[in-house]
Amino acid sequence: MPSYFSRILLAASIVLLLTDHSFAQRDPGVRGGLQNTGGGLQAQGIKIPVPPLIVRNGNTQISDNEKRSFYEGILRAGQLESSCDNCAMVTDGSPAPKNPINGLKELDPIFPQFTTNSNGLGARHNADQCFGCHFQPTLGGSGGFLVPNPVDLAKFGPGAARPPENPQFDLIPHRFGKQNIVPSFEERYGPIREVRFIHKVDANGDFIRDSNGALIADGGVHQLWTVKGISNDPTIPNCSLTQPNFEKQLRQNNLAFRIPLQMTGLGLIDSIQDREILARQAATQGARTALGIAGRPNRSGNDGTITRFGWKAQNKSLTMFSGEAYNVEMGITNELFPTATEEDPACNGPNKPEPNDVTRMDSDDEINQSFFNPLHVLADWMQFTLLMRFTDGPQPAPNPSPSAIRGRQLFSDVGCALCHTPTMQTAPVMNSAVLQNRPVNLFSDLLLHDMGAGLADGVSQGQAGPSEFRTTPLWGVGQRIFFLHDGRTSDLVDAIRAHRSNGSEANAVIGAFSNLQISDKQAILDFLRSL
Repeated sequence: MPSYFSRILLAASIVLLLTDHSFAQRDPGVRGGLQNTGGGLQAQGIKIPVPPLIVRNGNTQISDNEKRSFYEGILRAGQLESSCDNCAMVTDGSPAPKNPINGLKELDPIFPQFTTNSNGLGARHNADQCFGCHFQPTLGGSGGFLVPNPVDLAKFGPGAARPPENPQFDLIPHRFGKQNIVPSFEERYGPIREVRFIHKVDANGDFIRDSNGALIADGGVHQLWTVKGISNDPTIPNCSLTQPNFEKQLRQNNLAFRIPLQMTGLGLIDSIQDREILARQAATQGARTALGIAGRPNRSGNDGTITRFGWKAQNKSLTMFSGEAYNVEMGITNELFPTATEEDPACNGPNKPEPNDVTRMDSDDEINQSFFNPLHVLADWMQFTLLMRFTDGPQPAPNPSPSAIRGRQLFSDVGCALCHTPTMQTAPVMNSAVLQNRPVNLFSDLLLHDMGAGLADGVSQGQAGPSEFRTTPLWGVGQRIFFLHDGRTSDLVDAIRAHRSNGSEANAVIGAFSNLQISDKQAILDFLRSL
């Protein structure tokens, strides 16, 4: 009988055969194969994020303090959250026990963890640890598949485990007895999806209208899961939160989806100056104009500087990105976002401090929160920032094929590189030598582009409109499973084709791609999968 991965690859092949003949080339698939994803962790474990940065000449390593903070960030990001400050299964802040089945010797935490090791999980949340959404192909990567029942795995051995699947399908919504109903858009072998409502609705899920009868914009995240029924928190026995009626909103076309991208290399993007982004834009302005490509930065409403993180470049910095994600995705309040997304007392317990995750002031290190231990002073959300800051970017294939090498030139010739800018440079002088004056091979201009009706999601963020998106950085795309902001496809051919629709700035470029010989199209696909 074919393996799970063989069935997935066979299904993908059938889809490709049914694809429009103008796109008859074939996506080579995930570089390294699905067996090289998080799905294989019950047999081989999962790697830590790509190594921390080194200075460009390769001689000067990241400083010892920076490296220590990098590894501490891995420990914090891997911790499985409990919802109660006093009900974590192991001492707060300490590494969780190693996997008793495979006995891996890699750096803790072994992932996914079986026991809670931190606290503060919100009454409403999308995930219960950072690496629940960022693990493909290594910790800190994008979304993929995980073993759905690690508790059973620990108890009964590898033979009891089901095949790896979307962790939003079973693992996260039902962990520790949570009583969540999984909506239809979280498919067993589909992408990890965060949900935003396009328009506001009332408690019954019906649209709210203004005095003129017009729909009112929402655009905010509506968390998928609640802690109702959770078995490891005795402080909330009467929690009765209900989930939003996601199926009704799906029928009303009121949902906008987001999927996770990698956290790796973001410190380099954070270190690019605004003038570098604008200079790269100006250098290609003539070629852009000729192809109908505009592009503009999203900007902070406070100081006017360029924002660059998130699908619509709505977040200014790694610090903002980290604090917001901790609150929005896991419901954990912190110094940057001190107010809970759900404040129902029956579901937060009587003794839970708010904000929950803050700079640590303890006089000793009994629970790893000593003010006098430099590694334990920072709040988790700040430690996540340091993890992302000092993680190198995704690495391309070391020996690309001749087709991939030719594809890189064709990628530029048809105009793809006008938005997917291959390289930028970080600031010439920085406090951290490992970040300064080095190339960033991100393949993005970090600008907003109107992608037309086909990709429009109806959500505005910052100055980005309903059909505008930041050019997605393509480094690491060769090992991603799902594409586009909503994860609608796992086929690069479909992702390319989706760039063409009424009003899209990419129409001329996709037209040029369509007119290529099949072998040239294939070369571009081979190049993309080499990144």
